[in-house]
Amino acid sequence: MTKYLIPSLLSLLFVLVVITPGQAQDSEIRMYVTSSGTLELDQGWLTAMTNHGTRIDIPVPMYIIDHPEGLIVFDTGMNINVVPDHGEEYWGPVAQAFTPTMTRDQGIDEQLQQIGKTTSDVKYVIHSHFHLDHAGNINMFPNATHIVRKAELKNAWWPEQFQRAAYVLDDYKNTRNFNFIELIDDLDLFGDGTIELIDTKGHTQGHQSLIVRLPNTGTVILAADAAYMPENLQGTIPGIVWNVEEAMNSIERMKMIRDRENGEIWLGHSMEQFQTRRLLPEYYD
Repeated sequence: MTKYLIPSLLSLLFVLVVITPGQAQDSEIRMYVTSSGTLELDQGWLTAMTNHGTRIDIPVPMYIIDHPEGLIVFDTGMNINVVPDHGEEYWGPVAQAFTPTMTRDQGIDEQLQQIGKTTSDVKYVIHSHFHLDHAGNINMFPNATHIVRKAELKNAWWPEQFQRAAYVLDDYKNTRNFNFIELIDDLDLFGDGTIELIDTKGHTQGHQSLIVRLPNTGTVILAADAAYMPENLQGTIPGIVWNVEEAMNSIERMKMIRDRENGEIWLGHSMEQFQTRRLLPEYYD
């Protein structure tokens, strides 16, 4: 019987050594970078006390992460209803201060199609916050699990008066029955450190940023609106904040993680930085 047992053990060893690495290779994480267009605005909204009166164009980034545990979208960009008239009707007067330029193919649904995916394939939608340029197309994902901070969800439905202009209720008024995970603390989504949601309140009460740890690229902190521009990392207060102290604390937290892990902070609206990115269908791994 021993002569039959030994070949069987050798065959099992072959399976473990040869097949398993191949399976791991098929399970690599890929992060795609794209944009739902641009916004034209006064730079003073991004860098308080600096460059007021200077109109600039900024990107509106979105991220798609193909993870072995499920397809993820981080922020859904501007609602496709801004396309026909630069948001004049859908956004109303706010479109004069923040003027969107977007084509229909820049919608997150059509961006997913470029990599052979559909909105139905998305398992998780992670929202940095619910402002008009970040959660515009949440309605495209009725079957996904939506991860947002509890404080943000509450504020989006009933924002303080000085915050109301940046929330467009029509973006999410039909989502009450969506499957929401309402975070209070940080979250290691899959328990392996690859996808971590961290509290970066300050821009809004419930703002969060996303850490993606990639095998080759390393640690990437997707700041969203916790830091718009390079100036914010150098001590310039972001121009749109709910709480200045919390906003600056969040920037320092991201910088600490960056330095500890030799990573990078990918800013929320820096055109200079965005233009250096490899864009979808290319990816980071």
